Amino acid sequence: MADPIETILTMIIVGQVCISVPILLSRVAKHAMNLPLALFLLASGILALNSTISSVLPDYYALYTAVAFPALFLLCPSLWFYVEGLTADTPWQLGKRLLKHYGLIAPAILISIMMLFLPKEVHTAIFIHDKDIKDPFVSTLLMGILVMMLLWLVQCAYTLLKIVRKLDQYRNRLKDVFSNHDHKELKWMNWLLFIAVSVWLCSVVTVFFSSLFEHALFTSTTEMFLSLLLIWCLTHFGLQQKPALAMLDNGAIKKLIKDHDNSTDDKDGPTKKYKRSALDQTQSARIAIKINSAMEQDKLYLDSDLSLQKLSKHLNISPNYISQTLNETLSISFFDFVNQWRIEAAKPQILANSSTVLDIALEVGFNARSSFYKAFKQTTGKTPSEFRKDHVSS
Repeated sequence: MADPIETILTMIIVGQVCISVPILLSRVAKHAMNLPLALFLLASGILALNSTISSVLPDYYALYTAVAFPALFLLCPSLWFYVEGLTADTPWQLGKRLLKHYGLIAPAILISIMMLFLPKEVHTAIFIHDKDIKDPFVSTLLMGILVMMLLWLVQCAYTLLKIVRKLDQYRNRLKDVFSNHDHKELKWMNWLLFIAVSVWLCSVVTVFFSSLFEHALFTSTTEMFLSLLLIWCLTHFGLQQKPALAMLDNGAIKKLIKDHDNSTDDKDGPTKKYKRSALDQTQSARIAIKINSAMEQDKLYLDSDLSLQKLSKHLNISPNYISQTLNETLSISFFDFVNQWRIEAAKPQILANSSTVLDIALEVGFNARSSFYKAFKQTTGKTPSEFRKDHVSS
């Protein structure tokens, strides 16, 4: 008998998947990264049906396991490709060379075929009642499943590390191009990864405890609830998130981002990135003066959508030269440089205490109160209220 709560959670997950996948597939022509996201959601929906199928439709459970097992190996590469496409600086495409990441699906399908050859009563005894069956074929099948599950766990850990590293690189690249990136830095991905790891750990710990102590530390309902949060997070944000860097239309900006990627692992840092640049120290000093003048006289920092591309057009100077000047001569990223000017413009208004913090933040070029607080604390070492209090008391 299926748990009613678990069944409801399963139906919600399946409903989300059924609504989201067709929408994502319709957008593949415009943004190819929607394809791996659709695959991830589809695989998640299939896996979510496990308890419901075994309880409500036991006659079809053998067929279900044969489909669900390969679906498990769609998750990691699909999530990785989605993150890669979301953070790419050029329109992402799923080429043939990338299909090797789905390599574990082939042996998984082979094991699924072996499952289909099991007699119904043997399949039920193994996968539903968890009984030991003394048979060479069954032993070989179970050993294959064990090996594949261990490989899947390794794949999960490796994919997680790659995603964390990719997101860190992406957020650093945003600082070279945008002065505000509140809706571009993919903060929701942190929650997504946390939930994904929680689902993974919940599953592993449940299997471990049920095998050794004959009871589960977490119920399947807990796992389904975490899975629902994971699917909701992906569908809610995935349907509205666009690749910020890939949508840039300036070739010089994209070259700058590519140079940034090539220098990420280099010990020389920015020096290596600009090794082939024709910009010398004298020219860089002149550009630094022009950049500061544009901020002081033209007050470009007040534009909340100010980007390296906009500044480049305003000064009629290559984005690469501006970025090199900021990083090498002024030792600061474009993001931090612009926000320092915004904070300086905000200080007199904070002391005057004539407007709310939000109004001041929006007036000097920030898009949100939270980003203003963070930048203000980073620049001054104090919150706006602490800054006002210290100056009033002195």
